[in-house]
Amino acid sequence: MPLCQLCASISLSKMRGPDHDRMMPHQPTYLALKQSAEADCQLCGFLWTALELGTEKNRTQGLARAAIAHISERYPGRQISLVAWGGPQDALDRIHVITTGDIPESDDDDAPADPTMHPDHQWGLDGVVDLYAKEGDLHPCLPSESDSLTLESLWLQGCMVNHTVCSKLGLDAILPTRVIDVGSTDGSAEPYLWHPRGTMGRYIALSHCWGGKVPLTTTTATLEDRRRSILLRSLPKTFREAVLVTRKLGVRYLWIDSLCILQDSREDWERESAVMGDIYASSYLTIAARGSVNPAGGLFFSRESEPASCRLRYACREHALSGHMHVRSPSFEHESVFNSPLDTRGWVLQERLLSPRIIYFGRQQLHWECTESEFRQDGRAADVTTDHLRQGRTFKSNLDPKGPLPFANVPMPPDDERLANPQLFKQQAHLLRWYNIVSEYTTRDLTFQSDKLPALSGIAKKVQDMTGLEYLAGLWKEDILAGILWDVIIPSNELISSTLPSWSWARLEGRVRFRGQRTGLPLKELNAACDVVGVSYTLSSQHNSFGGIEDAELQIRGRVIETMYVPSSLHEDKFPTTVFSKLGMPVGRVSFDLESSASLRSFCCLLVHNGAVSLALSPTEKNGLHCYERIGYVHMASVRSAAITAFAGILPRVITIV
Repeated sequence: MPLCQLCASISLSKMRGPDHDRMMPHQPTYLALKQSAEADCQLCGFLWTALELGTEKNRTQGLARAAIAHISERYPGRQISLVAWGGPQDALDRIHVITTGDIPESDDDDAPADPTMHPDHQWGLDGVVDLYAKEGDLHPCLPSESDSLTLESLWLQGCMVNHTVCSKLGLDAILPTRVIDVGSTDGSAEPYLWHPRGTMGRYIALSHCWGGKVPLTTTTATLEDRRRSILLRSLPKTFREAVLVTRKLGVRYLWIDSLCILQDSREDWERESAVMGDIYASSYLTIAARGSVNPAGGLFFSRESEPASCRLRYACREHALSGHMHVRSPSFEHESVFNSPLDTRGWVLQERLLSPRIIYFGRQQLHWECTESEFRQDGRAADVTTDHLRQGRTFKSNLDPKGPLPFANVPMPPDDERLANPQLFKQQAHLLRWYNIVSEYTTRDLTFQSDKLPALSGIAKKVQDMTGLEYLAGLWKEDILAGILWDVIIPSNELISSTLPSWSWARLEGRVRFRGQRTGLPLKELNAACDVVGVSYTLSSQHNSFGGIEDAELQIRGRVIETMYVPSSLHEDKFPTTVFSKLGMPVGRVSFDLESSASLRSFCCLLVHNGAVSLALSPTEKNGLHCYERIGYVHMASVRSAAITAFAGILPRVITIV
């Protein structure tokens, strides 16, 4: 396909980044880029797709096109610019598509915006397209790798031999309660279910989608049969191929959830789900069936030999290279990574973050990820600039409580504050990582909504190990005033759990974002307007202290006022609406947790953050005592002065939120 005049004139070497001074102006507006793409410029089409898929990394509601329409209409003058970035050995491997231009001064963090969009994309979008060289395009070419070992074996061997951190992870560990003995590499014996009873060993774990189908399982009725043998031919394709890969890699044991947990025993499930995170964290390797929607799909696929691409000129005196590089269609990587069935599943997030090393079997290619590296089957380094890919390695590298500070994506306080209290800074840095993980987690699907907290319990345990904090239904007791400052991007239709407290994000469906942590570190910068008096609760399961809680009460001493609101027509009464005090002073805009709360015309507001944030509360009763339920989050920044006046003169009192 032809290129437009702008694209044909691109010089990759002249826009080599990451210095923003090297940005190359491209199309003047979103509309111009779209029109050029529709006029069959192949590269403009790739760039437009990259912007669409750039918003999909948050997977809020799959509304990438709506997001671009919103941005282009609101800020029509935003310039499209390009900058080329390098990967390992400073070789160019991607073009970053960004938007530049001034944002109107009236737009701040709490200005009205499209609530279907991720907050990072309210004023501009970004995306990435891949660069790569075909054999003969650039000289000299890299030597081909030895084919004496399979690619999986090469990656695994390289990780164990060359990686200082990885070589200490996933070695012989206490085997899970049950594992599948896959037999010897020659396949002379059928697999069977084995009870190790404290035996040390090395095992592989499978990460897969159930996909609405019940795979081959173990129940109390079939347990003895599974102990005798599990016929290889009886296994669904994904399980069967996982057994073959395990044998090929010279590992004796394999863990698969549906076969190693009794599926008709609630007690067994609660006990095993509580240690699910440990099972993946202690595994030698995790096999991820990224390309399959259910266990029948398998690990191996007929893959496209060559994705759609276009050529750009490239010359680099520093590396004595000249010739061409190819821009690959961003949909190629998106289909195999960002849009894979596996990456939409809730349980899979902790499986990925906790596993010391993973091989992803995608529809297009294989991917490798460990603490120290990422590789793809096509030989190119994985793009670690996107949060979706970076999150795994960053979290893995910070699992050690005595390890380095997790700086990625963490607002940095002044040096004197960090030096004065380094432990507090480290603690808050880990909490920020937690809140980012939860926000990503709430975009994912669960077959059983009752798994909302159990599916995250392994990560919660690791965070507690690193911080020493007390866990509270997805939040942390010592950070509760920051933790309760969350809102739902789109109000939920119904409650997932009636036993979880109203101040826990886990009782609702839909993506949440945490506002309290956006003010920076340390916690004192929240300028809290209230104090925690006490927290009480009962664990829902004796087997899992990181699961649900019941009969929870949060006692806070703070200022509470009665409010009323007038629904805004901006979003058909479903999204942020204006709140007024009884004296008619504007207090802020409310984001309701549940759609049904929009039928209320009055409620109370608890001031949490001076002049910035309050919680919307509805009076209720529990055991005959007066208390409150959280019903929403109130943004006050846009009317800060009036909001401060509304709370002036109100005396603090102790309230209970259930």
